[in-house]
Amino acid sequence: MKRTLVSITGVACVVMCAASAPRVAATGEFVNHTVRKGETVSLICIDFYGHYRGELGKAVGKDNPSLKDINLIIPGQVLALRNPDYKSERAANVNPVFERTVNATQGVVTYVEGDATILAKGAKARQKLTANTIVNPGDAIATAENGRVELIVNRETVVRLKENTHMTLEAFRDAGKDEGKTRCGFSLGSVWTKMKKFRDKVSRFDLELPMAIAGVHGTVYEASIAKDSSSEVKVYTGEVAVKNNPAAPPASAGEPGEVSGPGEVEGPQEVSMDQWVTIVHDMQKIRIDKKGKPKPVEEFKRNDADSWEKWNAERDKRIAELFEESE
Repeated sequence: MKRTLVSITGVACVVMCAASAPRVAATGEFVNHTVRKGETVSLICIDFYGHYRGELGKAVGKDNPSLKDINLIIPGQVLALRNPDYKSERAANVNPVFERTVNATQGVVTYVEGDATILAKGAKARQKLTANTIVNPGDAIATAENGRVELIVNRETVVRLKENTHMTLEAFRDAGKDEGKTRCGFSLGSVWTKMKKFRDKVSRFDLELPMAIAGVHGTVYEASIAKDSSSEVKVYTGEVAVKNNPAAPPASAGEPGEVSGPGEVEGPQEVSMDQWVTIVHDMQKIRIDKKGKPKPVEEFKRNDADSWEKWNAERDKRIAELFEESE
């Protein structure tokens, strides 16, 4: 059986600083932040400090005695956050977790709605997934029929899982060295991805579908996979090149045979007609059947009545602030 890989690569060039620092609109030792709908401690910390970890969450809780559980904050609640730009003799002894880190390599679950589970790498049983959880390559996340999850990788990639979606974190890009790619394996359901915009056209994130690889930069798109492994990619903003590359077929089953000796190396082969390249622009979609064959590109319209699409659009507005994107 031949396996097909589909590569989706952004081709539009945009101007955006690759490592812009989080905004802190104050000069005092503390900054008062009023919690907004859909925010979590980890999302707020990533915005203010560029990163999140358990120690940082505990330190924020210590500075806010009225906060009984950092996993339970409500809109309108005011949090006192230490200003990472504040300098004084007193501040010299402040917990170093409050220092700004703009190139942290990490994955953080910043929102969970309904039921979701995580199977940590090497673990034997799934655990309930909650917001403010640090995730690592090798971890597998699954949402129930009422579950949705948002996670942020390296403060540059936002991935959201719809209900009944299964995804495995394969690798994180080295943000400090600006090397490699973040890769997520995605086998069922729907995933919404928003990528930060960079000056170059390099793809920093691959979403691996059963019959495809979606490698995107500076783009907002949704990928869905049906039970028969057919898929659909809808591009909301950006412009991507969709390319199919046949992979080598797996070895056939059977009894081991004699290994042949060295032979003549074949010359260049004729390119298969199965190979194709399609440019998909914003507000266009492409379907790929279970055999890896693409359908013609079609236009689509936003569906304001769709709760999943509306939810992502609302959360993308907050992420745009975190990414410091202009309207």
